[in-house]
Amino acid sequence: MGATRLLVIAGEFPVPSETFVVGHIRGMRERGFDVAVAAITLHRDALSGVFGNDPPRTFELEPRADALRSRTGFARWWAFRRILGAGHGRLFPATAGRNLPARAAALLEVAREFKPDAMHAHFGPLGLIASPAAKLLGIPLLVNFRGYDFLSYAPGTRWQDYASFPPDAIAVGHSDFCENILRKNLSIRVQHVRRGVNRERFNPPTRRADWGSRASLLLVGRLTPGKGQHVAIDALKLLRSMLPAVEFTLTLAGGGETGDALAQRASLHGVSAQVNLPGALAHEAVAQQMRQADVLLIPSMPRANGWVENFCTVASEGLASGMCVVASNQGGIPEAVRDAGVLVPAGSAHELARGIAHAMQTRTPAVWSELALAKSENYQDTWMMDDYEHITRAAMQRA
Repeated sequence: MGATRLLVIAGEFPVPSETFVVGHIRGMRERGFDVAVAAITLHRDALSGVFGNDPPRTFELEPRADALRSRTGFARWWAFRRILGAGHGRLFPATAGRNLPARAAALLEVAREFKPDAMHAHFGPLGLIASPAAKLLGIPLLVNFRGYDFLSYAPGTRWQDYASFPPDAIAVGHSDFCENILRKNLSIRVQHVRRGVNRERFNPPTRRADWGSRASLLLVGRLTPGKGQHVAIDALKLLRSMLPAVEFTLTLAGGGETGDALAQRASLHGVSAQVNLPGALAHEAVAQQMRQADVLLIPSMPRANGWVENFCTVASEGLASGMCVVASNQGGIPEAVRDAGVLVPAGSAHELARGIAHAMQTRTPAVWSELALAKSENYQDTWMMDDYEHITRAAMQRA
């Protein structure tokens, strides 16, 4: 009997900011699963940089979906009927446009080709794309909820979209914050998977016994207003007067649309020489930055559309690296950081600067490292994969 086949559904793949997808795939492969990835958009040139000479089998959905969307009238209807069967419209929520059925049909063709024993979708909307294949082929479906999918996408009528999940589908969360919202709004089973960090990649150096006259601050995340990079730059200016004896540097690691605006902001504040914008970094480079920096900043802010940080993968990686963490007290961040960092009100540069100063005045880097590593013991990647394997095999047995 061959290895259990698992089909992982992603949006773009691989994406530097979505380390959890890569870690999930690696972990399931280590557990003996034959894993393939179906991505809406596939970055083939980046696969070797992530997986070396042994990438998983991959399928790109958008070219197949586009070929279906490009048909008109009866030809398109017949193509959907041929792939999805009669009455295919009932497989989708009433709000579905042209993209969802086309991508679902493309994924069903991939599933028929790969013949998975189970499917894991990352983000709720991708669970909607996978639902027709799960229903028609009788494949267990696990949907991993990450943040926007239950905070921004779902409120209002979108919770009704998720009613089209198969009744035996499983919603996966990594925090009490996430799971409480899912249980309140979904009719399917909600199960907890402990969050894990790759300890081979994210590991601590020996931290200093005192702060000295230099301190390096690090913020990792897409350059978008919700991540609070502008708040960190404003806080950097305030730290000049709060701790004049300390020379600070700030690295804003990540790609995104606000890079030029952030560089301008640093120039207006007179801190350009202290601010580094290296762009999006590979997983290994992020880990190296965490070993070199002293303080990890997570100044995330609630957005108007309801988004807040769900769990914050970066927080768990920083803790595993033995970093002092100063983070916003919102969403799922307190659950991830509590007892091992400083929590501050979101959106205030003054409060962020005060939090950094408090961290430096109350404990040494070495003491913060001890607290961080003790907290990070909760984030074992082997435990995470234990949970994934257990709920996947249990779902297969029920199916």
